[in-house]
Amino acid sequence: MNKELAAQKIRARLEKRLANFLGCEVGDLPRLKIGTLVHTLFLLLGDSEELGGFHTSMSGLMLILSHEILWVNCCGNQ
Repeated sequence: MNKELAAQKIRARLEKRLANFLGCEVGDLPRLKIGTLVHTLFLLLGDSEELGGFHTSMSGLMLILSHEILWVNCCGNQ
C-alpha cells in the first residue's frame, strides 16, 4: 500500500467533513496535520453517532499511515 496516497485520500475526506461542518470551502481551511484534523472533528462531532470511537479511529490511522505521516504537516514540519 502506498502510504502517501492513502494519506492524501484520508486528508481529503477529513478536510471535506470539516469544511461541510463549518459551511466553508476546503480551500478556506488552514493546512492542518492529519492527526489535528481527526482531533478537531472529534471535538466538533464526537457526541454524535457519525464517528467511530476516538481511540479506535486513531489506532487505525496509525496502523495505516504511521506516526510520521499522521503528525507531519504539508511542509514536513512537526
